[in-house]
Amino acid sequence: MRQIVAALFQGYNYRLYTEGQTRSQLLDAYRQLIAVRQRLPGNAGYDEWLAAARAEFDGNGDLHWWLLGLTNKTAQNLGVRRQDRLDYLEEIARHVQEVTENSPDFSFDDAMLMIWAGAATLTVCGSRKSSAGKTLERAFLRAGLTILGLEEGADFWLNMQRDAEVPREIDVEIASRRGRIRVEMGLIERGNQEVIEDKIERVGSGGMVIFDRIGSKSNAPQTAENRQVGFIQIRNNRPLTEMHSFLHSRVSKELVEPPPDSESIIAAVNGLPDELFVPGLLPG
Repeated sequence: MRQIVAALFQGYNYRLYTEGQTRSQLLDAYRQLIAVRQRLPGNAGYDEWLAAARAEFDGNGDLHWWLLGLTNKTAQNLGVRRQDRLDYLEEIARHVQEVTENSPDFSFDDAMLMIWAGAATLTVCGSRKSSAGKTLERAFLRAGLTILGLEEGADFWLNMQRDAEVPREIDVEIASRRGRIRVEMGLIERGNQEVIEDKIERVGSGGMVIFDRIGSKSNAPQTAENRQVGFIQIRNNRPLTEMHSFLHSRVSKELVEPPPDSESIIAAVNGLPDELFVPGLLPG
C-alpha cells in the first residue's frame, strides 16, 4: 500500500501495481474450480454428474454461485435464492448438455469449467477494483494531507457522514479560513466521466476533486473551473504539488512544501507511520 501511494504521488497508474494481486486471486479461484471438476465424475452420465455436483453445495460463499455460472450480484438480480441453487444447477447443466452433446471438440466438463471460471473472473475483478480503489483513496488522502503538514482529527477528517448541510457522505473535509473544504476522490479512468461530474457537484463551490485521469473531450475541467473547484489529475502529474497550490491560501494552517522530486516523494512516504496505510485505523 505504501509503495502504491508513493507511485500515485509520482503520477503513475496504480493498476500496474494491483494487477498482480488480482491475477493471484484469480489463479486461486481457478484452482478451487479445477478441484471441484476433478471431484466430479468426468466420464459419467448426466444424472450421475448432476448428483455429484449437488453434493458440492454444502455451504455459502462465492464458490457456490460460481458453480451456477453466476456472481452473487447477478444471482440477486435474477432472483436466484440460496434455496433455489440446486434447481438452477439442474437447469444450467441441462442447457450446457444440449449445447455440447453433439460437439466433438467441446465437452460438457470443459463448458461447465469455462462458465464457472467466467463467473469467478467477474467476481474477483469487480471486488478487487472496488476494495482496492476505496482503500487506496483513503491511504492517498491521509498520506498526502499529512505530508503537507495537516493533522487528521484536527485539520482534516475522513469519511464525513451526511448531515443537514451536506446530504451525502464526503471523502474528506479540511479546515479552512472560512469553514471547511470538501474533498472527493475517485480513481476513475476515462470511461467513467459522469462520476467525476457528480463529484464536482458533491463538493460544491471551493471544494476539491482528485481523480486518476480524464478524457480530452470531457466538460468536467470547465465545470470545475466555473465552480472554483480544485480539479487535480493524478496520472502524469504531481498531485501533491497541485493539492498544495490549491490549499495553501485557503487552509487555516501553514502548509509544508511538497517533495520536489520522485526520490524525496518516496522518502516522505516511507517516513509516514504504518497506520496511515491500514484500512480502518486512526493514526496513533
